Amino acid sequence: WPSVATLPNPSHGSLFQLPSLACTMAGAQTSEVDAVLKEYITKNPTVMGYVVMNADAIPVRYHDQMSYERAVHISALVSDYLRRCKKCMLEVFNDPELANVRLRTKDGLEYVMVSQTDYSLVVVQNCTGMPWRAGDDDEEQVAPPAEA
Repeated sequence: WPSVATLPNPSHGSLFQLPSLACTMAGAQTSEVDAVLKEYITKNPTVMGYVVMNADAIPVRYHDQMSYERAVHISALVSDYLRRCKKCMLEVFNDPELANVRLRTKDGLEYVMVSQTDYSLVVVQNCTGMPWRAGDDDEEQVAPPAEA
């Protein structure tokens, strides 16, 4: 694979190499992309999901535990955010290249965005150190009722 995207490996503090999605999303090679993404999720238990989107912000791959609607929502928001980040990089540093962007929420989720030529990858990971229940990212957290 001629080009490699690098994602942080949250478990070990090292970097995890992902093949360039722009080079591998065509035709028969999609199974290779799926295998690499499954390996990444297996090696990093804090990863909750991912979305691979094309240049038009259409999700072409997403985690099997993520709804299509959520993948579309993330793709729409992230594509606009990445476009603005690239514009800022060009204005501030006179360099349009953007390797990756990390965005941490107050709830302890972290969105890692890697942008290649034709595709972008968004990885959602849990940085709280506590188990994340399914559906917690879609619903507001409610405290359990107090006992009398």
